[in-house]
Amino acid sequence: MDMHLKVSCCLCSMFNKTGLGFGLVAALTAPLICTAQSEAYPNRPLTLVVPFAAGGGTDGTARVFAAALGLQLGRSVVVQNKPSAGGVQTTGAVANSAPDGYTLLWANTTTLGVAPLLLPNVPYDPIKSFQHISRAATGPLTLVVNNAVPAKNLAELTAYAKAHPGSLNFGSAGVGSVIHLTGEFLKSRADIDIVHVPYKGNAPALIDVMSGQIQMMFIGIGHVAQYVKAGKLKAIAIASSKRHALASNLPTFAESGMADFEITEWFGLAAPAGISGPVLDKLNDAFRKAAASEAVRSAFTSYGYDAVSETPEQFRAAVEREGLRWKSVIKPLGINLD
Repeated sequence: MDMHLKVSCCLCSMFNKTGLGFGLVAALTAPLICTAQSEAYPNRPLTLVVPFAAGGGTDGTARVFAAALGLQLGRSVVVQNKPSAGGVQTTGAVANSAPDGYTLLWANTTTLGVAPLLLPNVPYDPIKSFQHISRAATGPLTLVVNNAVPAKNLAELTAYAKAHPGSLNFGSAGVGSVIHLTGEFLKSRADIDIVHVPYKGNAPALIDVMSGQIQMMFIGIGHVAQYVKAGKLKAIAIASSKRHALASNLPTFAESGMADFEITEWFGLAAPAGISGPVLDKLNDAFRKAAASEAVRSAFTSYGYDAVSETPEQFRAAVEREGLRWKSVIKPLGINLD
């Protein structure tokens, strides 16, 4: 029998004899139970749920961070890929799981920032359904095309798309994903007719871009830099305010003639709403130490992301800002997925 249960039983017996009753027992033993539970956490492996297919940026960053987080908590953190359209159904399942700190979500721009604005009947609220821990990584998106597309820069790609309307397909991690919305944003800004093809993750979409099944997509620069360098893909432009160290010869959209086209994706750790304060404190502490580790920082850099660490309040505020930003983008585009 656990220590707090033994204490509770002994007190129950004593107070029953004196007629004080169970109300007082509960009041006296609650702090003991809470303390014992928080001291025990974690006493078994944790699950970090990734709502997209293995191999993409969400999965790669999750695996790096899970290993570092496990070292700090003294328990293994098992990454579980559960791809769903836009990551929505999986994210909802995590929101509805037990708030005990053992089931965590590797959230991203799509699941907490974009999808709730675009998709009908999303089974969670990006603010109220989660205990936000912190964002872990941020980085810009890059537009890539397969080698069969006769374009080396944004001007040539735009000209080709206008001359061949509907002939270019762009892939994404699913309907309502930030990759999907970024493609729609490009479609509107460049006034071109390109066709969306949804996948259950960026990795399978990227495979089809390289094989020629589809022609283009947006993705983090770290996941394609090696293929661009090897001549297996062509990078058109990066959606950031300045050029990136992994591809210093790749122009920004602004340099390519399209101003105000800066799209950043991020990844972060969240738990179901309602976890206890002591468990949250342990997760926050472990997160900060993991984010500061050289293993995480160097790996994220190689992926083209910057490692970040925030308070839960800062993360929650970032999610709110993301929603407001994308809402202002979606309305002029006239996208309606209802």
